[in-house]
Amino acid sequence: MTARIHAIVNPNAGGGYSSNVWPRVKNLLSKYELTYSITEKHGDAELFAKKAIEDGNEFIAVVGGDGTLNEVVQSCAEKDITIIPVSAGTGSDFVRNFSINREGSIQDMIDQNISVEVDLGVAESSMGKRYFANIAEAGFGAEVMKRMNSHKKKRGGGSFTSTILMELYNFKKFQCSVKSEEYEETLDASEIIIANGLYFGGGIKAAPDASMSDGLLTVHIIRGAGRAKLLMNLRKLKNGSYIYDREVISFHTRKLQIDGNALVEIDGEDYGRLPSSFSIKPKALKVLGILERDLETTSGNF
Repeated sequence: MTARIHAIVNPNAGGGYSSNVWPRVKNLLSKYELTYSITEKHGDAELFAKKAIEDGNEFIAVVGGDGTLNEVVQSCAEKDITIIPVSAGTGSDFVRNFSINREGSIQDMIDQNISVEVDLGVAESSMGKRYFANIAEAGFGAEVMKRMNSHKKKRGGGSFTSTILMELYNFKKFQCSVKSEEYEETLDASEIIIANGLYFGGGIKAAPDASMSDGLLTVHIIRGAGRAKLLMNLRKLKNGSYIYDREVISFHTRKLQIDGNALVEIDGEDYGRLPSSFSIKPKALKVLGILERDLETTSGNF
């Protein structure tokens, strides 16, 4: 029986890179019962995914970036449907956690339904409840993402690095209160990372000790540091070694509350400001491929 696949395509992802990827993906999936939708505005991907599930599709291919995938996740969380993530966005950091070609062709993986159930983060605030597949941030990183989203996007990590440097001029640390079973403190912070996946910013290793299958969120709090210190630590942020600095507080948790007045982003999308709470929903999303926790890069591109 031929698999039923619905593709959701964001043609603007990656500064238009997604439009170049889509014809190849369409050809690759043409042997199946394939339908597709093209997004035009924010929120379309979530609605298209909901309709795809109602129509009885077995797979949803997401041809876009992390923001597009985040919308799809809102409809697919805790549902019996498998996501096929396609690297076609500015950062495409979610797909970096997987290898989808290691056991043969992508068609073989679809035919055999080689998939993994991964955890999802849950954010709750005055903005409402939202799932996040990869990473949430409060503070400096969220400001960087806001600047990124307000300018024309380019694919890859270089644009993230340049945006970090530009945003340093506006950098301000913030006071916050963090509370979980494992850690509780009121402090000045530069950045708080709440991670399910390993990467953000186009391959920057934000949470090298995170796992999408351990039923825990990985939290890294960078205490209030100055611009010079942040600039010096940029290389450490890229390879993940920053977590060993004295200024960084790290722990794993199932749930935490953060109070304060800093900007928040989830999966690269604006999520208002603190206060917010974060929790984990174990094995809430089915993804085609093999989870490759220790790989710097994966073969997840088409």
